Amino acid sequence: MADEFGRITRKDRFEKKRTNTKAITWLSIVGGILVVLIIALIVFGGNDQNTPVATDGQEKNNDTEENEDENTDGNGLNENPEKQSEDSSETTSEDESDQEEPQVDEETEEDENEQNDEDMQLNEVESEDENVINAYEGNWEPIGTQQEGTHTTTFEEESIDWQEMMKAVEVATEVPVEEQVTWWFGRAGDQRAEATVSPKSNQNETYRVTMKWVEEQGWQPLLVEELIENKYNDNSSDNEENDEEAASSEQEE
Repeated sequence: MADEFGRITRKDRFEKKRTNTKAITWLSIVGGILVVLIIALIVFGGNDQNTPVATDGQEKNNDTEENEDENTDGNGLNENPEKQSEDSSETTSEDESDQEEPQVDEETEEDENEQNDEDMQLNEVESEDENVINAYEGNWEPIGTQQEGTHTTTFEEESIDWQEMMKAVEVATEVPVEEQVTWWFGRAGDQRAEATVSPKSNQNETYRVTMKWVEEQGWQPLLVEELIENKYNDNSSDNEENDEEAASSEQEE
């Protein structure tokens, strides 16, 4: 009985040992497979995960290198302080330029006036009138006009024709309209007019201006004569009335 019990016990032990051996074997196999999978995940999966990180780092490095290239010269020196200084200088220069614009405009206008003076050609001419001390012609252009249609010369003050004639006198004599003392206005032929004026600042300085009408372009100065004596200025208190009568008589003629 004891032998049978002992055999059973040994048999049980053998079966148990064999079972444990199989279990250990399977566990080893499974463990080996798991180890291989883990290693494969670490190797291949880690590379996949690290690749974008490496790319981002590379892009950041590239950006950093580009910024460094922009901020450095050919010798590799950092130019950021100088660049900031230059930017500040440029901003200051722009502000100063904005403040100096009116002055530049004035200088430009003066240059244009000087150029116009240079373009203006005045030719001295002889005059048969003994009362003329100096006479000259110029390459004046018609002054332009607001009038349309058939032109009729009129000497009525405040009329457009009158104002445009005074403007032509200004162009020829350089005496502004508001500074002109008008002694006489009258006809000087077909579509021609003649004006005798003086500047208010010096009424002893008298000019006689001859002009003609150019269709659709206005009055064009032709001749300027500086007079020795102004027969219309008799220095009397009735001077203005005499001038008006003289002008009226010329219009009637």
